Amino acid sequence: MSPLLLVLTALLLLVAALASAAISALETALFSLKEHHIALLGDRRPELTGMMRAVARQPQRSLHQVLILSTLFHLALAVIGLFLFREVGPGIPHHPYSSAAILFGGIVLGTELIPTLAALAAPAQVFQILVVPFIRISPWLEPVSLRLDRLANSLSRWLLPASFRPRATLTDDEVETLVDMRREKGVLADHESEMIHEIIRLGNKTAKDCLTPRVDTLMIPDTANGSQLEEKLRQAPKWYWHVPVYQGSPDTVVGVVDVRRWLYRGAGDFGPFIEPPVFLPETMNALEVFRDYLSLPRSLCVVLDEYGGVEGVLSHSDLVDEFLWNAAPAPERDEGFEILAPGHLRADGDARLDELEEVLGLEMEREGIDTIGGLVFNELGQVPSPRTVVTFESFEVVVRQCQRQRITGVEIRVTDPPTDSDSP
Repeated sequence: MSPLLLVLTALLLLVAALASAAISALETALFSLKEHHIALLGDRRPELTGMMRAVARQPQRSLHQVLILSTLFHLALAVIGLFLFREVGPGIPHHPYSSAAILFGGIVLGTELIPTLAALAAPAQVFQILVVPFIRISPWLEPVSLRLDRLANSLSRWLLPASFRPRATLTDDEVETLVDMRREKGVLADHESEMIHEIIRLGNKTAKDCLTPRVDTLMIPDTANGSQLEEKLRQAPKWYWHVPVYQGSPDTVVGVVDVRRWLYRGAGDFGPFIEPPVFLPETMNALEVFRDYLSLPRSLCVVLDEYGGVEGVLSHSDLVDEFLWNAAPAPERDEGFEILAPGHLRADGDARLDELEEVLGLEMEREGIDTIGGLVFNELGQVPSPRTVVTFESFEVVVRQCQRQRITGVEIRVTDPPTDSDSP
């Protein structure tokens, strides 16, 4: 064997050993990471937050990809080690078995045991170092990991007895039916079953159900200065700790001003206090948003619709308010409407259709429409003037107030009360 080939083979063995050690450390770090580790890393390296969340949300897929890499590099190490052992010969003359044991013992020690112990001692630091290259090569491993997942599921169904196989989870309707059965048998009180129903419904809420609409959000162009931002904050009906900054159009949000830090540093130019925006789809589950993005009080996300336009913003307080209201509604909260008589009420333009349905006992919801103002606007195709009457199948809506291009107040009167057979 030529010296050049020997050197190249030794270098290849070293590279494979280092890569195998990194993969072993990453595998251990994935198992050892806790929520507080991810939160700490997010504070230190905000640019890595998205990568860490992507790995944490799908740990099984990430583990499959790590196992694929680990298998490939371990196989490469074995092949290269055997090749060198055959070409160079045993390190201890006349003791090939002892030499082989030392060679592969060193490989196991350097690529498995030491990296694993290091990752157990400092999982956050190891993950911080290795997550970027892992995310870069992850898309290349995705097809293989999916096939591996299907193969593992097939083998488990074939090898494991039926009693050991995981059962499919119950649907929300099945759980609600079981809760109603327990209430009818007297095991659960009425208020207990209602609370369980509210918790189940809470799990189905999306970001769109909880956000603050864009028209009700304080936003500022990137051409504004500190004095203009301060003036807008003083004129706003409530105080804002985060203000989105847009470029050209409110649909192009380029950052979010941390007002607390800006004021603490003495106001002036707010440019240094602009943070990168976090964008979310409007269909994302609200509980996942709270867990992954808005678990800290000082946090804000920009919610996008299906076309990439800004639907609104979602803050920690928005989610907490929605969660607490559904679990234990406060009697003094303003619901956005006032009952004038049975089947007759006055409502804000942004009153939700599902809440009005519960009060009036009507079927009012339409595909893609959430508020009574949106329903009226969609029916007319234009912004109406005050005192406009819009008639629907079983109710009519009188527009009371409009502000700019928004319907801010309506009156709803039931014209065809539903019977027990067709009430929702």
